Amino acid sequence: MAKAKEIPAAAEEREPFPRDWSDIRGHAAVIARLRHLAADGRLPHALMLTGTEGVGKRRTARVLARTLLCTAGGDAPCGHCDSCRTMAAGVHPDYFEVSPEARGKSAAMIRADAVRDILIAASESPRSADRRIILIDDVHCMNEVAANRLLKTLEEPPATVLFLLVTSAWDAVLPTIRSRAVRIAFGTVPRAEIAAELQGRDIEEAETIAALADGSIGRAERLAAEGLSLRDDALAFLTSLSALRVEELWTRAEELGARPYEERSAWLGYLQMALRDLLVLRENAGAELYHGDRRADLTSLLPAMPRPRVLALMEEAGTLLRRFGANVNPALQAEAFFLRARQVMGNAAGADKGT
Repeated sequence: MAKAKEIPAAAEEREPFPRDWSDIRGHAAVIARLRHLAADGRLPHALMLTGTEGVGKRRTARVLARTLLCTAGGDAPCGHCDSCRTMAAGVHPDYFEVSPEARGKSAAMIRADAVRDILIAASESPRSADRRIILIDDVHCMNEVAANRLLKTLEEPPATVLFLLVTSAWDAVLPTIRSRAVRIAFGTVPRAEIAAELQGRDIEEAETIAALADGSIGRAERLAAEGLSLRDDALAFLTSLSALRVEELWTRAEELGARPYEERSAWLGYLQMALRDLLVLRENAGAELYHGDRRADLTSLLPAMPRPRVLALMEEAGTLLRRFGANVNPALQAEAFFLRARQVMGNAAGADKGT
């Protein structure tokens, strides 16, 4: 069952529960607005924090929740009161979270039972504060039943509940839900700021990670922790696509399909970045690239990658990304994509001698 309970323990999360606003990187204007709302006390019943995945929306929502539940009042959590301590410990009785749950290789989803649980919590009176706060992460991942249940509550919201809705896909959220929340839009974090956060790494590595993070501090942190092997595999596929035999495409499709949804999506993202880099390089050889550390490799591809071919590959990659989001066999979808990509390349490998 998806998480729908009093604050999930920090051990279950990829990041510790933030202490205060200083834990947020960038977004000065957004933070100033939220701090003003917290100090003023006149909050809407629902806020929707939108922006690229990993820019700090959930972290910001958690700091806002901690601020609003802090018994010291003001525009920042004190860190010392009972409320702040129970938030840090993961046991505050008036704070709840729900987030998508992955089942098998399918994309993660927020299901109706998780929403039912938080709406039961919303209907009850606060235990120790003057309100209850419910954070729904990746609200765009709700299935239809879950979304409709949430909508009914947002149409007649309890007076003592604040919903913090977080999404990296504003357009994928039901318009009727969007219309019942005040939008707080997050921009991306500049490359220089991200690189500066990557302490202990050489300049070239930090700049590479910052470029691939594409404005997302969360993505940069994951890249720094996990390395660039997934990116390198995506580039290896692109640079060898013309020469790959059908059997090799099948093997690659099985390998990609066996990865978790997040890794499949990231692999495709790196491929899309490389295709974008090819378009940029054709216009300006010295332009800033996502894969700037692989400029020479990408430049060598230009003769075989005219603009129409690159655009066709980008369209195919976008289609595969959407299909990965549906509950469709990922290995079969990857295989179909690889074969179409090879066809786009003009079957440059010839007639697959020996196959």
